[in-house]
Amino acid sequence: MPAAQNVLFALGLFSVAGLAQATPIVLDGDHFSLAYDDAQVGVYRQGQLSGSLDTLYFLPTNFSVVTVSPFADTQAGLQFTLSIDPGYVFDGLAFTQDGNYFLSNAGQVGASASLQARDLGTSVTTTLALDSADALSAGGLTTGWALQGLLGAKGLDGARTLQISLDNSLTSEPVQGLGFIQSTYVGFRVQTRAHAVPEPSGLALTLVGGLAAVAAGRGLSGRRRST
Repeated sequence: MPAAQNVLFALGLFSVAGLAQATPIVLDGDHFSLAYDDAQVGVYRQGQLSGSLDTLYFLPTNFSVVTVSPFADTQAGLQFTLSIDPGYVFDGLAFTQDGNYFLSNAGQVGASASLQARDLGTSVTTTLALDSADALSAGGLTTGWALQGLLGAKGLDGARTLQISLDNSLTSEPVQGLGFIQSTYVGFRVQTRAHAVPEPSGLALTLVGGLAAVAAGRGLSGRRRST
């Protein structure tokens, strides 16, 4: 096979491989659906829905950082599209992340998360930032940690389709000895509320009332002209 054909063939395989890697995954929850590409999940692994169908969660057991004495960190990102079912609107996103850490001696580890929701209809965004600060410093034993917060619907009233983005960071900075921190759970509990729509009978009464008002106005106008 000529060299040029070899190159084109290789590029074709690369393109097909890229397409194969970006497989869309759709999960149907309670009054919403979620979609993301499995190619960008990375360390978060496969997403799942809770038994109550209101929470998307991941078990990122490979999301960790370990170091001896010097500072080390690692980052990971995740993005998915949240679509709210007809008759409902977005009412908030409760975020939870937890894991464990170990310090053989003095020092500290840390975890932070930045969660953003963007209304794809209006481009309005709202952000939730969480940080463990310097609280993770217990030495000599494996200790759990957690980040929790609510990304409210303020500014996203009536949103039906949103892009959710998460930026995560883990840091380890032991003064001496070993420092290790791991994330084992990342969850997004979707909150929705019913969108108020007038009842058919109420809507009919509203239309009848409006027509009656228009008719009355025309009648009054006609009387004024006759006088």
